[in-house]
Amino acid sequence: MFAPYLAFKTTMFFLFLDYVLFFMNLHLVSSASLPQAAAIHLLQFQNSLPESTRFLLPWNQSISHCQWPGVSCYSEEDFRVESLNLTRYGLSGIFEKSVSNLCKLPDLLILDLSGNNFTGKIPALLGNCSKLNTILLNENSFSGSIPVQLFKSRQILQIDLGYNLLTGIIPLSTNNLTKGLRDFPSSCSLSDLRIHENLFSGPLPVSLSNCRNLSVLYASSNNLGGIIPPNTFKGLQELEFLYLDRNKFEGEIPESLWGLRNLKELILADNMFNQSISEDISCFKQLTYLDLSGNNLTGHIPRSISSLGNLNHLFLYDNMITSFIPPGIGNCSSLVEIRLQHNFISGNLPSEISHNDLTGVIPSDLGKNNLPGLVKLDLTGNRLNGTIPSGMCAGNRLVVLALGNNNFNGHFPKEIMKCKSLNRLILRNNLLQGSIPDGIEKNSGISYFDIRGNLLEGRIPIRFGFWSNLSMIDLSENKLSGSIPKEFGNLHNLQVLRISSNRLTGEIPRELIHCRKLTELDLSTNNLSGQLPPGILSSFIMKSIRLQENKFKGVIPDSFTSGQSLQEMQLGSNMLEGPIPCSLSKIQHFSSVLNLSMNKLSGEIPKCLSNLDKLEILDISSNGFSGEIPSEVNNMVSLSFVNISFNLLSGKIPDSWGKILDSHPGSSLGNPRLCLLSTESTNCGKEDRKSYTRGKILAGIMAAVVLLLAFLLAAVYILLIRIQNSSSTEQSILHSQSRTEDLPEDLNFEDILRATERWSDKYVIGRGKHGTVYRTQSVRSRKTWAVKKVDLSESKISVEMRTLSLIRHRNVVRMEGYSIRNGYGYIVTDYMPGGTLHELVHQENPRMTLNWETRFRIALGIAQGLSYLHHDCVPKIIHRDIKSDNILIDSELEPKIGDFGTAKLDSDIDESSTVSEIVGTLGYIAPELYNAENAYSTRLTEKCDVYSYGVILLELLCRKLPVDPSFEEGLDIASWVRKNLQSNHSDFLSCFDEEIQCWDLEEQRKVLDLMDIAIKCTEFMADNRPSMREAVGSLISLNCERKSSVNNTGNSGL
Repeated sequence: MFAPYLAFKTTMFFLFLDYVLFFMNLHLVSSASLPQAAAIHLLQFQNSLPESTRFLLPWNQSISHCQWPGVSCYSEEDFRVESLNLTRYGLSGIFEKSVSNLCKLPDLLILDLSGNNFTGKIPALLGNCSKLNTILLNENSFSGSIPVQLFKSRQILQIDLGYNLLTGIIPLSTNNLTKGLRDFPSSCSLSDLRIHENLFSGPLPVSLSNCRNLSVLYASSNNLGGIIPPNTFKGLQELEFLYLDRNKFEGEIPESLWGLRNLKELILADNMFNQSISEDISCFKQLTYLDLSGNNLTGHIPRSISSLGNLNHLFLYDNMITSFIPPGIGNCSSLVEIRLQHNFISGNLPSEISHNDLTGVIPSDLGKNNLPGLVKLDLTGNRLNGTIPSGMCAGNRLVVLALGNNNFNGHFPKEIMKCKSLNRLILRNNLLQGSIPDGIEKNSGISYFDIRGNLLEGRIPIRFGFWSNLSMIDLSENKLSGSIPKEFGNLHNLQVLRISSNRLTGEIPRELIHCRKLTELDLSTNNLSGQLPPGILSSFIMKSIRLQENKFKGVIPDSFTSGQSLQEMQLGSNMLEGPIPCSLSKIQHFSSVLNLSMNKLSGEIPKCLSNLDKLEILDISSNGFSGEIPSEVNNMVSLSFVNISFNLLSGKIPDSWGKILDSHPGSSLGNPRLCLLSTESTNCGKEDRKSYTRGKILAGIMAAVVLLLAFLLAAVYILLIRIQNSSSTEQSILHSQSRTEDLPEDLNFEDILRATERWSDKYVIGRGKHGTVYRTQSVRSRKTWAVKKVDLSESKISVEMRTLSLIRHRNVVRMEGYSIRNGYGYIVTDYMPGGTLHELVHQENPRMTLNWETRFRIALGIAQGLSYLHHDCVPKIIHRDIKSDNILIDSELEPKIGDFGTAKLDSDIDESSTVSEIVGTLGYIAPELYNAENAYSTRLTEKCDVYSYGVILLELLCRKLPVDPSFEEGLDIASWVRKNLQSNHSDFLSCFDEEIQCWDLEEQRKVLDLMDIAIKCTEFMADNRPSMREAVGSLISLNCERKSSVNNTGNSGL
């Protein structure tokens, strides 16, 4: 009875066992297939890449795919691929052909292919990868638009399509993603979207508000634009980082933005937003970084900004913000940096600002009770006055204090020296008086110390020699006296020592040789004496030595070696004797200036000097050199200027020097026995003259033959050229000759040719003695530029380029690029839509009314630009052709000094002791330059520019030309104004512009003060004119409130 039951149970047991074994085997087979399938998909992706880059993925089946570089699995036991990180592997190819293999990885969450060279469109298939939530394709070369599937996906949370590193000579920094942004579906799950540095255009979609989880949006540096609708940000309450800078947005900042309470960083810089900043900014309680710079914002800084306790960076510069800084800004206790420059702000400021119209004094409690975390305070280039407060470092965190180019007075602020955190102190170009205290605090933290251009006197404290961290010290242009402390030799970190233009005496301390890092030494224009210390001149690290205009005696030490780094040595205007030491020629890097002029040097010009084949400027004028110039100097192939005037040289001038001397009249004068073949000099022997004459005849015959051949070739060429199409002609122009250029990234020479229709006159915006200026445009950025075209055979474009390359100031035109090709030079600058000051003032139908604010802004801007050229540039620059035609006006009515074709650098000024040619424009030229009695004995100084500036002020006030047809014969504007003011005491406004005669009394008083400055600037005697720094000080005081103006008259310096 039990047997059948037992047999049944046995059968059922074995059936169950077979069932279990079957499923166990099935599971094992499935588990084994998982790693094999994932590896196959990855290898298929690898094989889809170009052969040239496959080897960059060292994948093979000898090990588990989870151990392959860039592949991450969920765990050691779980072979499913979780992420693929192939960033910066150098991979390339069309990604659309490869993506299907990656989407076959069913559990892939993160795909990072950033920093490669993939091209083509972004595959729509990525939106359908089952679990993919992070896509990082930044820094590639994708093109086209973003597929809408990426936005519709409910899985994808983070997309980064920004920045690329395109291949080529110059790596580009953007994708080529174009067209407008897609609409965002209601199902948008994105939390992080980065599309910066592309070429998207059109508006920001309102549907962006559907992405309610969005916390990061980077859309910087595109072509997005238009007015952002008010409700665009309404649903984005999770947004923490919003970057929309460097686009073309305009109108008011949308109201919904001010309600984003979780926002931490907001950057809207470099757009065209207008209106004012809302008081609702107080809702940004988490905000740490706010940048609204470079827009057209107006109104005042909202008072509610004081409630932003976490704010550490506030940038509102380059707007049109007015009024004053709200006093409650001191409540922003986390502030580290504030930048408000280039606005219309007035009053006092408790934080960083540069180049505004600030007046008054710095609050005495600044740093004591507010802004305890202040790290950097820069009030450079304003019109602040009074004494410098002593408590600005009460928080013991101040690192940088920059108060240069103001009107601060009083004594040197010795209390500041106790600030142990201070690293950089810049007090240049103020009115500080008295002496630097001998007991000045020892401060081992300061590395940069600049008090240039004040009124300080007395001795240099020896305590400076114990500031062990000091790397740069500039005490120039003061009234310091006594000797240079030998303790300076203790400054082992010192790199730059400048004490020029003082009243120092004694010898150069030999202890300076211990300054092992010293690369620049400027002790020029003092009363130093003794002999030149050999150890300093033979320093291996020194690059620039300026000792000119002192009383050094003896010989130049013959101790130079081949290992030196010297590039510039100026020893002019001393009492040095003896020959030029031959060891000087051993310096391989000597590439800039060698100035030995106005000494008592003698002997012949040594042949070894020719080894200085990198030297650009050589001045040995006003010495006692004799004999012939050795022909070996033809090897000095880099020379652009030579001055050998007023020596005892004889014989012929070598060819290379002859060409240079011919291009600089006066640079060979005063050598009665020198043979100048290009003139009718009687010092050339008969054979020389016959040889020269035969040469001229032969040259004439050859020229005739060449002309005949040229005529025949030209006829054939014209016939051939007509067959060619215009594109090939253009290419031949672009590539026919060697060229040198450095143009802005978004502008190439082809753009310039096309935009100007190959230099059509209809694009001309200015003509001058030194070239023609055209308006051009970049095809890529649509930015408008100005290009100056100069014939190299008639102008020394190198002068203008060299000068412009030294200049960085908001009131001076900046060179943005250049090109030299086919016998022409091209200088690229920003386009100035306001035209020239001449057009603004003298147009028959003026396009705008010149009110007091506009005229003063222009007058002050020009003065600040000139003051920068004269007092802050190293070397200083004299423009020599300041006139209203050379003052350009930008869109904000800010003046910019242009056209430096005749400018002189300080190093060039020493090359000629007197003026040898009259440069400038009639009516603007200083009288000492054209007065027949003293023109050629007059030394060129910056006071010539001061005179021209005074003429511009008179133009601005009278709206008369410098030499106006309405003037009596022999009168220019300066003499006409003086005559009118002397004869019309009762009607003192008669010579002013008619508009001014209708102004209120207070503004007319300011006009009279400005006229007073103009008259002082146009004084007949140069010594009676103010410096431009003094003129700036007077202008700043002039526009203060009447009471402040009276109180500060003594600080103007006029």
